[in-house]
Amino acid sequence: MSRILIIGANSFDSGKTRLAIELGKHLKDSGQSVGYFKPVSGHNYWFNHKHTTHCLDSGKLVSKDASRVKEELSIKSDLYLMNPIHALFVPARIERPLQNIRSSLGLTGASSVLVMQRFSRPVDNGFDTTMLIADSLVEEESVIIGLDEVGKLSHNSSILVADNIETFQEFEQQQFEIIVSEAFAEIEKSAVTIIIESFNDSAWPWENLIEVDHVLVVTPGHVFRYDPERFRKATFLHHRGRLPIREVTFRRMSDLLKPTQRVEIRPDSQLDCDKLTAMGIECHTGKKD
Repeated sequence: MSRILIIGANSFDSGKTRLAIELGKHLKDSGQSVGYFKPVSGHNYWFNHKHTTHCLDSGKLVSKDASRVKEELSIKSDLYLMNPIHALFVPARIERPLQNIRSSLGLTGASSVLVMQRFSRPVDNGFDTTMLIADSLVEEESVIIGLDEVGKLSHNSSILVADNIETFQEFEQQQFEIIVSEAFAEIEKSAVTIIIESFNDSAWPWENLIEVDHVLVVTPGHVFRYDPERFRKATFLHHRGRLPIREVTFRRMSDLLKPTQRVEIRPDSQLDCDKLTAMGIECHTGKKD
């Protein structure tokens, strides 16, 4: 059993998902069974509307990245298991440009209001899914998503009304570690190697992840390899108060340690054996000598 943790050096567009797919394809070609896990994610209804349409068509509110990896690597695990927590942000209806809204769910601006968040916990007969919904914003048509769309995305879920950020935060604080740990335990039963993709530039995705075998930090053009135990300890040194460990960003803790290896990558080429070996990943062709 092997765990590969992929961290983004940047808040957005580091290249984590592309690296996960490249690694996954190599590992599968070498004969290994591969699983994938993205514990928490979110997307914007407007900026990622093609993916929103995919979610509406499938009736599942899930990660764009997890959906892509599942398809590219032909992973059989259910997306709710691969991606147990996912949020949907929706633009508000406004009367003038740059208008702020009064709701605490729009603290990052009117173009990105937290409207829904899914929590899926594995149970014997499938999943127990709870959907937190900003019910009053939807019913009062304060956001551009319709009631029918919310209904499609929350089908077969238990509904919890959450009309302020405190309700979302309280539920997440109580359930996050339990749900993520249980989903990950199920994923590990399905494959020999698990690729874990962190959220944005979060340095450690959840507290109960005690150890991994590889830590790879990716940024456009490069992958950096780190000692896994030292990386974890450095992240926890920056853990403050009641904030979850995933709030520690790579930028905050990166000065505490140096990478053990640096690998250059290009957008128009696949990883070769030399690069994989430098990352600490065993390279097999899958062919008999």
